[in-house]
Amino acid sequence: MGNNKRPRILYLYAGSRKAFYEKWKDGKNPDTQLLGLNYMKELGVDATFIEFPFAEWLRKINFNLVHLPYLFAIRRYDVIFIGAGLPLVFVAKHLLGWKKPKFVIYNTFLKNALERNPHGLLGYITKKAVENIDSIICTSKTQEKFLLEYGLPKKKITFAPIGIDVRAFLAAGEKFQTTKDYIISVGRDLGRDYATLFKAVEGLRTEVKVLTKKEAIADLTIPKNVTILQNVPYEDVPKLHAEARFAVVPLYDDKNTSGSDTSGQYGYLEPMAAGKAVIVSNRATVRDYIEDGTDGILVPPGDPKALREQIEKLLSNPEKAAALGAAAKAKVIEHFTSKKFAKFLATQFKKLAI
Repeated sequence: MGNNKRPRILYLYAGSRKAFYEKWKDGKNPDTQLLGLNYMKELGVDATFIEFPFAEWLRKINFNLVHLPYLFAIRRYDVIFIGAGLPLVFVAKHLLGWKKPKFVIYNTFLKNALERNPHGLLGYITKKAVENIDSIICTSKTQEKFLLEYGLPKKKITFAPIGIDVRAFLAAGEKFQTTKDYIISVGRDLGRDYATLFKAVEGLRTEVKVLTKKEAIADLTIPKNVTILQNVPYEDVPKLHAEARFAVVPLYDDKNTSGSDTSGQYGYLEPMAAGKAVIVSNRATVRDYIEDGTDGILVPPGDPKALREQIEKLLSNPEKAAALGAAAKAKVIEHFTSKKFAKFLATQFKKLAI
């Protein structure tokens, strides 16, 4: 690629973004889930995304299959930025031997994928796809360490903290503040330990609002003081955080591979940006973002008694909750913005496109 030519980047998201993108253009949705796409033009990168209807149908079968229909469309680009789709990498790089385009993966699941599939055909495809990815962006140091120990070369693995649309959550925090008597917990992926949360809050006088999907709470008994929110548009999430007393993010321990490698990141960073204290299960991936007792509270995973204790402490001490929230907000503003993440990605894209 010539020095004056802007790199051509194709985003292939793990989930559908078409409707989301339109809402963002209308000023409704925070930009968090665009993963920097909206900043690329000003950063000297030509970036776009495409979605084929047939690909969305494949998503219902397996989210890793969703990108296969784009096999020949990707040849027009210098770099493909993916959040899933290892079979596409396997076919393009391993079977067909294409040197271009280069592949960059936003790594939310490689550790779990490699641990779940150590053998067999699926294991072989996973292994070869991971080996052929040109750049792996890890949003936790735990992921980075695992992949290095797995044997991947250090030059292709980079840790970069994920970012969120701080402006949207700051604005909501300033506009709505704490106006309702409830605790919020947001998270749809299967890495959320709602069984522990429900045990911890049962009988609590304060309402607990849980924004999730039915699969994450299947077969669980819902306490009377818990309200389950489903199908809430993302544009309403900032207000939910802003009006809450504080947020709780219950996660499984590091050995559990039910969800993504980095379950919960948006679930605690977004309320932090709104100036809220957060109580989060103490996973290694969480400690890259939260310092216990300074800008959040970490509790042992799977321990409802410990979680209940910390919830009651914050409910009885609003001054402490406010202090934790203020520290959390300052930290997110400085370190974890979507624009900062976009700048990092743009630099990676330019290096690979040369």
